[in-house]
Amino acid sequence: MRTDHEELCGTSYGSFCLNGGICYMIPTVSSPFCRCIESYTGARCEEVLLPSIKSQTKGDLFAAFLASLLLLGVLVIGAFYFLCRKVSIPRTSSSECGANLVETTSSNGCNKITTA
Repeated sequence: MRTDHEELCGTSYGSFCLNGGICYMIPTVSSPFCRCIESYTGARCEEVLLPSIKSQTKGDLFAAFLASLLLLGVLVIGAFYFLCRKVSIPRTSSSECGANLVETTSSNGCNKITTA
């Protein structure tokens, strides 16, 4: 942004600024300075301005957070599914079937006592 106390450089500084920068002079200062376009920086716009790593890192962290949250949700749902499934299967203990358990199993889950 140009202010009132700066002026465009004359033809003697025609190639002072590089990479599309605009040369300006301040009457009270002997050396010119450059206003660089968006992708460049430096005293003469000689350096390429790289994108900020912080903004990329925030995006990567957010994506990793969402992926972790999704994985955690799947694990919790899976744990509840298996716990509820395990609870709903009726189990019979050996005391309900009798003390002398021997060979075969009946349809109710208890071992039958066989006598010979």
